[in-house]
Amino acid sequence: MLQDPSLTSKPVLCASDIRPVEAVILYDALLPNAESKLMEALHEIDPEESSFKNTFRAARYALVEVGLCASDLIWRRAIREYTANRNDDDDPVFEIANKIRDLVKNWVFAMPNLNLSSRGFNVTPKFMQLIHVLKSCGTYGDKFRGIVLVQRSEVATIMVDIIRTMIDELAFVRPYALASELFVTDGHQQCELLDNFASGKYNLLILIKTLEDIDLPRANVFIRYNLFESQLSYAFACAHTMVPDGHLIHMVEKGNDLHRRILQEYSGSAVDDRWIEVVLQGGNSPVPSCPLKETGDPYCSDEETASRPEISIGDSVNGGRLFEDGALLAVFRMAANLQRSITTPSLHPLFVVHPIPIPSMGGVQQFVCTVTLPPGLPLQTIQGPPRLTPVHARRSGAYRFCLRLFEFSGLDYRLIYTPGRSDENAYANPSLLKSDLVSGNSCYMRKRPDFWVNSLRISEERLFPVVISVGNPEGPSEPYAPIVILTRQPLPHLEPFKLFFYGVFATVKNARGPALIFDSERLNDLHSYTLRICRTIANKAFVCSFEKMAYFIAPLLPSQAKDLSCSNMSNLQDAIDWQAVARANSNYVTRFSSDNLRDPSEFEDAVIQDRLVEFTRRCYVVRLRPDLSPMSKPSDSPREAEYANILEYCRARRKGFQGLQDNDQPLIEVSKATAVLNRLNPVHKPLIETNKTSPKYLIPELCGKCTIPASIYRTALLLPSITRRIDDFLIVKELNAQFFANMILEQQLLSAIFAPSATFETDYERLELLGDSFLKYFSSVYVFVFNPTLSEGALHKARQHIISNKVLTQCGLSIGLPSYIQGKTFSYKLWQPPNFTVHDVSLQHPGRSNDLTSSSGNGRRAIDTKTQAPVNDTNASTIHSTSQSKTKHKAPDDNITQWLGDKTIADVAEAIIGAAYLSGGRNVALRAIKALRLPVADVEQWEDFRRKALAPPSNVTQKLRSGTLSAVEEIIGASFKYPHLLSQALTHGSIHGYENTCYERLEFLGDAVLDFLVVRHVFNRDDHMSPGAMTLLKSAMVSNSALAAVCVRTGLHAYLLYESYALRNSIQSYAEQLETKRQEEHKKAARDARPPGQYWLDMEPPKVLSDVVESIIGALYISDGFTSDGVESMFKKILEPFYDQHVTVKTLSHHPTKILFEIMQTQGCQQFSIEKEKLGETHGTRCDVIVHDIILASATESTGYIAGRMASTAALDALEGDPSFMAHNCSCRNRTQMGKKDYKNRLEKMLADLEEGQNVTTEEDHNDGMEVD
Repeated sequence: MLQDPSLTSKPVLCASDIRPVEAVILYDALLPNAESKLMEALHEIDPEESSFKNTFRAARYALVEVGLCASDLIWRRAIREYTANRNDDDDPVFEIANKIRDLVKNWVFAMPNLNLSSRGFNVTPKFMQLIHVLKSCGTYGDKFRGIVLVQRSEVATIMVDIIRTMIDELAFVRPYALASELFVTDGHQQCELLDNFASGKYNLLILIKTLEDIDLPRANVFIRYNLFESQLSYAFACAHTMVPDGHLIHMVEKGNDLHRRILQEYSGSAVDDRWIEVVLQGGNSPVPSCPLKETGDPYCSDEETASRPEISIGDSVNGGRLFEDGALLAVFRMAANLQRSITTPSLHPLFVVHPIPIPSMGGVQQFVCTVTLPPGLPLQTIQGPPRLTPVHARRSGAYRFCLRLFEFSGLDYRLIYTPGRSDENAYANPSLLKSDLVSGNSCYMRKRPDFWVNSLRISEERLFPVVISVGNPEGPSEPYAPIVILTRQPLPHLEPFKLFFYGVFATVKNARGPALIFDSERLNDLHSYTLRICRTIANKAFVCSFEKMAYFIAPLLPSQAKDLSCSNMSNLQDAIDWQAVARANSNYVTRFSSDNLRDPSEFEDAVIQDRLVEFTRRCYVVRLRPDLSPMSKPSDSPREAEYANILEYCRARRKGFQGLQDNDQPLIEVSKATAVLNRLNPVHKPLIETNKTSPKYLIPELCGKCTIPASIYRTALLLPSITRRIDDFLIVKELNAQFFANMILEQQLLSAIFAPSATFETDYERLELLGDSFLKYFSSVYVFVFNPTLSEGALHKARQHIISNKVLTQCGLSIGLPSYIQGKTFSYKLWQPPNFTVHDVSLQHPGRSNDLTSSSGNGRRAIDTKTQAPVNDTNASTIHSTSQSKTKHKAPDDNITQWLGDKTIADVAEAIIGAAYLSGGRNVALRAIKALRLPVADVEQWEDFRRKALAPPSNVTQKLRSGTLSAVEEIIGASFKYPHLLSQALTHGSIHGYENTCYERLEFLGDAVLDFLVVRHVFNRDDHMSPGAMTLLKSAMVSNSALAAVCVRTGLHAYLLYESYALRNSIQSYAEQLETKRQEEHKKAARDARPPGQYWLDMEPPKVLSDVVESIIGALYISDGFTSDGVESMFKKILEPFYDQHVTVKTLSHHPTKILFEIMQTQGCQQFSIEKEKLGETHGTRCDVIVHDIILASATESTGYIAGRMASTAALDALEGDPSFMAHNCSCRNRTQMGKKDYKNRLEKMLADLEEGQNVTTEEDHNDGMEVD
């Protein structure tokens, strides 16, 4: 086997009792091929490819996979199957189709030519290698059975056509294309195929990927013509070749890094033997507790997907569809994840297929499959429907399991493959609307989640509930009742999130329940109730038809709202308060009955309004006051201060007031009901009260009671913030699936797309700092490896072509990244549910007043709803046709557009890279870089750098002095596998003859590696440190002076190789002065009871000292095969202890006030001041650090200067202990920023005033009127 000398193969990968012998066959990369002459002629007839669209695409695919010959033969096969069954000869497309048919029928087709030196060579190098492999299989004789795995059916069929013509070369091969789903569903066809393959009628099956789970007889040879990112596919291949002397062949393109990565991650030792055993038994065994790596890609063409049956599970998040064959893979993935997450592994077989005789069908045997997954899902076991074949029974059982799980809202949307975006318009950016050349900003469309659009395609009576609970952030006296949001498709899993209430926060939790079925009457009730809720909280005349309503809202019964356990979610339909729904739908407000004015229960959990119209201000009822009447004048109600009593106030101020029926009725004590607010902003300040005094007491007879209870009303007011946050989660899920294959943790990605200007709880700044340093690290390695002859300066220029903001912005635009960025504050005033519209109702009934009419039967008087905008769709259409909207034209645009600068787009791209690194390390970050389309080619994984790097040979580097290697290794705590790299790292350019192998290139690489290690260290050490403080720390740690101090302190400078007398003196002098400074600083620190600071700052070191530290890091990094094991050991031994002792927020410089000021500058804070107060001649001076009217820290000392230092140090400690302080209290970023010159002037003034004993402030006194005592 495989003895053909023309084959280029690699050694056997592995062989064991459970695996076949494996080999890799290499083939040359395909040169860019021009179209065949037939395709050129076809394009002359139909340049737009308006006819035979699928055939055009199939021919192009066959050209790449098999060659020119196959591309033409695709047309011959297509025309043979084409029949003209239409009579519309006047149709231009029909005429074109006939011309194409005539051309192809008369075309002279060339047969396959495998002679590489011939001008008529018309197959690909890949297909030629396949033929050589098949030739070598002749040694099997009549026992030969082979399978070739390809991706698409058109390739399978055309391969069979070509192989059948090659009688001389492959006379023993009898091929058959296994490319039809009938072999899965039709028991007769499947049995006939199996018999023919076993008997040798067909001894070579060309199998497509979607049919690889068919139970076939074992083959001698299995050839993976295409590679797939699927460990399960590899397991199926092994299972198909489980015979003595079986061979599994992987066809790999020479130099293709993607193919190499697939082999390493999805085959061989990467796949546990137990998965092969599971596949061998058809899933009739327990799932192993080991990983199963899958992308979920079904590898179907668009044409194959479109031709599939409509029965599928739709994913509304990304628009994907799950079919039966995909469900099988989804169940395997779920089972693998569940088995690994539980303590005691499940011993139940995953798939158990049972034969069942069906007498009523003439004795035709059928099969059913029982699917059992490990515990952890709402559903564990299910039996599939009867099917004619075992493989179809497995697929149908898996599909039914996924469908039932979907109905339970428990199917993870990530199990449904997301179709990749087409590259045809790769560099188009439809989200860009306009640009401002002055500011450099551009206006982009803001992304709306596709979920709501996709879910509207489902017009069933089935809705999926999500119970939203908030808790009581304002205390038990103001409860927030849970509500139910009902969606047409199940929402994906949503993490809890925070809403902010003026200094405190509440966590919003959600619980998903199984699908609920509603009749048309209930659906209409939900539709009307949702409109009522949205109109009431927004005070806008919202209208929306039932067909366009994306979600519905419902209240829960008070008795059910307290228990939202999973066991009660299945009975959620009975827990809905349908009476409350009916009350709200009948009227927006009711009047109090005269019989119940003294009944306290009538006013419990109530919202009232003193204007009996739909859109007005409202108040919460605090309590009923029997001790007060309209004739009273409460002292705590300033609104009526100028009147004798409340009744007189009403006579004077209430239009059309004609007196009360009962002057002795009790009053209602009320509190103002807040309007809709942005609860997503941690620093949102309370609204400033206007001069208009709010009522404290109201007369029941003059009020209306809102038909929505107060507890529901409070929660409803949060709906704009809640639904906006849900939209944010959905957008992140779309972005993650579309571009990053769900590799990035969603919480990290959520932070990465939020700009600081959005004033949300998190933003991208910390991640941007991490991503920026990683991108510098990666790009430095990249240009170093792929440009082995470039000097340090040239490497810097090459790196800029990858990491510059211009490149990052262009790449972000190419994938439409700006539409996903959240760059502006949530405009709660413009909140509008999907597909809702606002109509003006002021012109509906001109001259009508808001009269009250009595209702009969229940003792209540109801508001005449005809005076207000109706909520039913029939009247809504009338409104639309007879009234004109008064909504400002710019408002909707402001809600769906945003202005972004190029820097923001670049920062988000870097933040995404940082999020990817935190999610899965450097390889995930590398894939994110490639997904962002940065200009990096020829690298798929980090290991590629090791394979492709070139290092100078040992005979061209300067020799080390005796003992240098062991001494340096002892200092850094790591060993060099290649000592000549250390020699290069220590060689200065002054040594004649070694200019080209001095440390400069290594210093370039080591600088980037160190930069990343430092940022990662700061990021992990202080996980909530502000980005400004992180930047200051990072700059201090990687500065030349700090690294020079490290070099001297550790003694590395003693091993430098140079030939310069001046350089030697400079290094010696610096080392002596530095040691003196160090001893002095340690004495001062001990005396002042503080950590020792940066004693090296006042000295200018020789640059060679910092360079050699970086070059040693670079040399060690290369010596370890471009892994960071050695440099991390060096970092932990000599750099991390040095930084932790000397470079912290408190020791950044000799004056903590300057550091505090720089941190405030990086935060953009403009309301920061240090105020002094003399406490008397004997009590010293007190200094307060004040940020946004909050005293952050205080200190009292004998002098103002010392007090200022101590207060600033304490403020730094406070910020380090509460890193979220600035995010929660400072919103200055939304204002105009001060320039660097203004900040510098204010800092100088601050330090000067500290010396003079004056108060210090960063605010402009003439602008804000701030007093300074």
